[in-house]
Amino acid sequence: MTTKHIHIIVFDIPYPATYGGAIDVFYRIKSLAQLGIAITLHCFYKDELHHYEQLESLCRKVYYYPRHTTWKQMLHMRPYAVVSRRDQSLLKHLLQDNDPILFEGLVSCDLLSHPLLANRKKYLRECNIEHDYYYALSKAARSCNSKLYFLVDAIRLRFFERNVRHASAVFAIAHQDEQHFRSHYPNLPVIYLPAAHPDSEVVVPSGIGSYILYHGNLDVAENYDAARIIASDIATQLPDTQFIIAGRYHNHVLDDIIGKQANVQWIPNPDSNQMKQLIVDAQIHLLITRQATGLKLKLLNVLYNGRHVVVNSAMVTGTELASVCHIADDKRELADLCRQLSATPVTAQQIAQRKQLLAQYYDNKQLGLTLLNNL
Repeated sequence: MTTKHIHIIVFDIPYPATYGGAIDVFYRIKSLAQLGIAITLHCFYKDELHHYEQLESLCRKVYYYPRHTTWKQMLHMRPYAVVSRRDQSLLKHLLQDNDPILFEGLVSCDLLSHPLLANRKKYLRECNIEHDYYYALSKAARSCNSKLYFLVDAIRLRFFERNVRHASAVFAIAHQDEQHFRSHYPNLPVIYLPAAHPDSEVVVPSGIGSYILYHGNLDVAENYDAARIIASDIATQLPDTQFIIAGRYHNHVLDDIIGKQANVQWIPNPDSNQMKQLIVDAQIHLLITRQATGLKLKLLNVLYNGRHVVVNSAMVTGTELASVCHIADDKRELADLCRQLSATPVTAQQIAQRKQLLAQYYDNKQLGLTLLNNL
């Protein structure tokens, strides 16, 4: 390992780490800092700028760049998600040395093909097949404007992805993503690198929990859609079982759906301590998705800290996690699984299996070393 300093370009300010992408980035930064790597962090912000001591203490230097979100960016040939993260001073800061650059997510890669960086070591940390992800968001979006935006950017991202050929290597978050890059860019090294996360040991609560929990950022159409299905189609099959749906949310449409179900409680915008307690007290963590993209950090979270985990197959696609989850795809089968597990404790054998698998594939220090050894 010869790298002592690295530039990291991030699509957002990765603190506080309150959603999947930010969690992955923040805990990767933390693990690299603990391994003695100096980090120059470049991150974009959309609304109000805040400086975070917790983030800046891990890095040698942090630069903040405003996103440019005017309508003019919508007219560009490159994806809006990319050109809105364009800033002239970023290139100036990168050219101050000749050290490696890690681009976090395709949307941060506006400079990946820049001629002044042609001889630099540049790496993409891929967190989704972005055009597939945006296309799925377009199908799940509730407004016509959102559907159109995601669909147009999905098409642009499909063409923009060709710029990854300028990278030295790609770090893929899931196996199906790894296969995508290997097949489309056969001359490009592709390294499997699961997500970094805040947990270090498996702590499964003892006894029987009190309810079935779904949690996530419900401002994201994919998660909103999952919450709607659970409230409308699964909870109705188990009228004597309490369900809780919790997460970040700034719309009131879901209130009307959940309000119709007597056995579903809605907890919007819980703080971190409240969310931890909700996870500890749950008997079953029910996580479903229609998008087999990336790795769902909330799945890792409940495997480290919760009791039974019930998922559909799309939730574990491209990971090693199927063997430590209960899996069903039909809504009736999901309800039946929840019914079977509602009074069943997690066994010592199941806990041991979780510990072994998570230590093997998701140890943050080893993930940091994997990245450094491939720079």
